[in-house]
Amino acid sequence: MKILSNFFHRMFFIVYLLAVSNVVSAEPNELTMAYVENGLTELRNNEKQVALQLLVNELIKGSGFKMVVKPFSTFSLLQSSIVAGDVDFVIINSFHYISHADFFHKEIAEPIWAVLHGPLDYEHHILVAHKRYAGLSLQDLKGKQISLYTEHLMMDFNLEYIVKKASGLDSSHFFKKIKSTRTASQAVLDVYFGSSDLCIIPKYLYDLTVELNPAMLKKLVIIKPESEQFIPVLLFNFKHTNPVARDAVNRNITVLDGTVRGKQIMEIFKVQTVNLITENELEPMRKQYQTYQAL
Repeated sequence: MKILSNFFHRMFFIVYLLAVSNVVSAEPNELTMAYVENGLTELRNNEKQVALQLLVNELIKGSGFKMVVKPFSTFSLLQSSIVAGDVDFVIINSFHYISHADFFHKEIAEPIWAVLHGPLDYEHHILVAHKRYAGLSLQDLKGKQISLYTEHLMMDFNLEYIVKKASGLDSSHFFKKIKSTRTASQAVLDVYFGSSDLCIIPKYLYDLTVELNPAMLKKLVIIKPESEQFIPVLLFNFKHTNPVARDAVNRNITVLDGTVRGKQIMEIFKVQTVNLITENELEPMRKQYQTYQAL
């Protein structure tokens, strides 16, 4: 990790200067990768631009294209730029997708890339409570304190979905307190050490935590229900995207985890796999959001 950190910081100023120079003088073969600033919670704000520039450099390697990274402060600004044809690719938190799915389905083109933090093709979240609540349902834990990494947009949404479906209440009215944690893994430690009654956490991260410290299982229990399966981050291209560039990015993504630089970049983003998917595979997430809206 020290080597990775040194690599990242050495590249910071180089990539920054390259990004600035590219913005000043756009060229015909220049592409744009966009993101919404509050959607990539894996990185601090001052790291996102540089880390994404490292990623896009790898994605267009050998293609003859250049790609710059453009942040958007709001989704509505990003939406306008997509419609105007000024964005070629976007890396986006899946919550932004499900809450604007109708818009995306009019604009995106296949292939679609699913970005995953865990080892499986999908992720889901689980509710973990202190052992003293074993055998109880979520409804029985009304009025308790829950820990949550609130910056994780899909986890925040999934908590609302689970609670609303089980009780008809918003989470802010169901729980006595929602404690915001600095990381997702901190939430389960809160439950283990007794500072919260329960938490919501990605299943793969819970499995890793208890694998590293099996003694934690003596104080923890999983409460039903679990969230639906979902894809946490998506990488889209659009109908107006240059098809040659689309093919080049697709080709480089398929070998990303097979190169030293690609593995380093995936480690920066805490990504384990990037899978090729179709629009049909997004439908379960879309239906989940529609169900939530109907509750």
